Amino acid sequence: MRIVNENGINLERPKGNEEPKSKYYIIPEGDNTEIQYFCGIRDNSEELNIKPLIEIVPVENEEEEEGQSHPKRKLDNFNKSLADEKFIYKENFDKAIFVIDRDPQNLNKEQLDEFIKNCDEDGYFVYLSNPTFEVFLLMHDDKILDLDRKKMLENRRKTRRSKRFLEIKLSEIFGCNKRNIDFEKFKPNIKKAIENEKKFCEDLEKLKRELGSNVGKFLDTIIED
Repeated sequence: MRIVNENGINLERPKGNEEPKSKYYIIPEGDNTEIQYFCGIRDNSEELNIKPLIEIVPVENEEEEEGQSHPKRKLDNFNKSLADEKFIYKENFDKAIFVIDRDPQNLNKEQLDEFIKNCDEDGYFVYLSNPTFEVFLLMHDDKILDLDRKKMLENRRKTRRSKRFLEIKLSEIFGCNKRNIDFEKFKPNIKKAIENEKKFCEDLEKLKRELGSNVGKFLDTIIED
């Protein structure tokens, strides 16, 4: 695995009296939507009032890992990168944040339970969206409150080749698709997303079967009041 735009990130620990920053490594299931979103968080950290002693570090697959999006592979690859000393990671100071989808088509219940258990054993954190990360993106607008929750959770295609329900709504409301989300359209409403998320499921255990996300809970922990 590799750090996205590593040139803009200082992975060295400060010397002298300067207080070190905690590295929050963001390891998403996908290499498009979530990476773009968290790169936006990183690049606008001061404007968004991200706590100054936190450094957001999005991580993506290497070229040889292309297509390895399953959470278990992401976990294995991240641990291998740590073992190979590609990243500086200090236990009980830095954090590894896995951002994944519930999407049962790609991850069955047993696999999800095992993944969460393994992350917990390693001291990592899991943030889950059900059915996909798009549901959290839609929370950046109050229009999500008027959408059919059953259709959101089912997230079906009208035809075999059409886009799924959430991606269609993402395009209708924000004028973008999941491969190019344009963070500027979401940046002004991050706190709205945190509040709207509370109107859906946020509990990690219940998110295995209920509509919602707990990504907003994570953002709430890193944004200063």
